[in-house]
Amino acid sequence: FGLKLSKDSLDAPVKYEAADSMAFDIRNKRIILYSKGRVVYKDIDLKADSIAMDQNKNTIVATYRKDSTGAIVGRPVMVQGETTMQSDVITYDFKSQKGVTRNTFTNQGELFVNMQKSKKFSENEYFGLFGRMTTCNLDTPHFAFVTRRLKLVNKKLAVTGPIHPEFEGVPVPIYLPFGFFPLS
Repeated sequence: FGLKLSKDSLDAPVKYEAADSMAFDIRNKRIILYSKGRVVYKDIDLKADSIAMDQNKNTIVATYRKDSTGAIVGRPVMVQGETTMQSDVITYDFKSQKGVTRNTFTNQGELFVNMQKSKKFSENEYFGLFGRMTTCNLDTPHFAFVTRRLKLVNKKLAVTGPIHPEFEGVPVPIYLPFGFFPLS
């Protein structure tokens, strides 16, 4: 049978839920999920404390909140395929499949990567600013390689610009012109 779809509609359904409440802004075509929000779209599973979906722009913004003691509650976690990213803020576009994150932590093989700002360029490629790569799994690692710019190809390799090591937060004055880290 013939079913006419709008040109701006998505090609798969978006499933969403929240533990506390949902606010529907009909005039601006927005949905806001509060407390343990979850959005599932194709192979993407996004969980956060607060998630705002904008149907006009086909975007989603996920954030955390702080409780009365100042502890972070509901930090956004995005799982796509085998990649898990934990960030402070995740902005994602359903149409272009691109996104921007802030203060992102991810694990690629045995390498732990922290990027202050990252951009999802394609399904398997990420660009990062002010990155820190280490094999130490602590929040404040004992050692790391620090770079201003990096490109991460999912489960394959990480390529950086000028890079230098750091131990216990103290930079070592040895700079390499680039870094190449195989992840598999």
